[in-house]
Amino acid sequence: MKGSSVDFPIRHSAATALQRRAINRIKWTQQVNSELANLADELSRRGWLVKPAVRQRTLPTIVSSRYSWLPSEVVSLICKHESIASPSNKAWLITCSELFNESGSEFAWNQWEINSLTAAEGDVVWQQSIRAFWDSHFPILMSVKSGYAYVGIRSDLRIVVGEEPEFEETELLAETFGAFLKQLVDGDARLNRLV
Repeated sequence: MKGSSVDFPIRHSAATALQRRAINRIKWTQQVNSELANLADELSRRGWLVKPAVRQRTLPTIVSSRYSWLPSEVVSLICKHESIASPSNKAWLITCSELFNESGSEFAWNQWEINSLTAAEGDVVWQQSIRAFWDSHFPILMSVKSGYAYVGIRSDLRIVVGEEPEFEETELLAETFGAFLKQLVDGDARLNRLV
């Protein structure tokens, strides 16, 4: 009996901690969903073409395994929308449609990596460095407005921009994904050449 009176509070506190984590996760998910809905509404008001996904999808395995470090809010944005394109249709956020090659775009979601690897054909060391770069940089926005360019999220979760001809030479655009989304919604002048 002595052991059972000690065991019960421990099991109870573990269950309570799990319940609190589950409740916090639900609240966080609701907050992210609300923020994504607000983002979609605000971009639509600014003339962006926002099409929600008919059904929520998950990332393709090749993407989720290569980019396991992607924050869940980025994954949510990708998976909850069919497409998000600028008014000129010359810039778009990556969604599952691109990742599954169902968007009808002439560009693959990783087109700039493909272009770089093609340019490095025959140079194994250069190709390895290109792959290593893209392993830690996920493109979240593609642009053809002023040449080929992208906005990417690095594995340290900072937001960078890269442009042709050297896509792997980047400059810092925002400290966080949320700050980048705010720039996008606010029409930040630093994005004019992209969107």
